[in-house]
Amino acid sequence: MFRFRDCEGEEKPELVIIPMVDVMLFLLAFFVLVAGSIIPGLAIKTNPPETVQKSTFHPKREVVTIVVKKDGSFWYGKQKLTFNQLVRLLKSFKKKNPQISVAINADKDANVQSLVNVLDAVQKANIGSVGLIAKEKDESSR
Repeated sequence: MFRFRDCEGEEKPELVIIPMVDVMLFLLAFFVLVAGSIIPGLAIKTNPPETVQKSTFHPKREVVTIVVKKDGSFWYGKQKLTFNQLVRLLKSFKKKNPQISVAINADKDANVQSLVNVLDAVQKANIGSVGLIAKEKDESSR
């Protein structure tokens, strides 16, 4: 037959918070570390040109962001690159993922030759999808 417990020794439920705090701290650390590696191009601040066009660049593939600073130097993440290093880097990404896209985050005061050099490196790496990062501005301020 069934036996029921007496109400005298009934235990109250406890909520143990320490393991939940440990998990939350782990998740916080994980997302902070991952966010830095997912968006390497945003680590270097630039002043991109402005446009009134809406963005139509919506890649469904991996995007490599190359930064062109005001002085004309090329950067990937926090690593400064020469032209040959940039070509090798892009070729290695293309080898790992043939459907890769390149986004160029160029400062609006960078010279045009630096931008053309990045486009040459993209072409040498045989990458067909490339886009430029620009800030949207109001049409009224034109």
